[in-house]
Amino acid sequence: MFFLLAGVAMLSTILGLFWLKDRMESPVLARIAFSEPVARLAVVAAAFIVLGLLLMLSEFFTRGSA
Repeated sequence: MFFLLAGVAMLSTILGLFWLKDRMESPVLARIAFSEPVARLAVVAAAFIVLGLLLMLSEFFTRGSA
């Protein structure tokens, strides 16, 4: 559950950054939003979400079969 929540928190932070960039029309925020570290963070967040979902499914199936 931790991985799922961490991934959702990271992705919501990135989405908030893009919303703030569009709202404020700041070139500095645009440079940060489209930077490589933010793109890598989005990939890590997506991997955390997938990992969290897989762990939850495996826990569900192991408890269901016992």
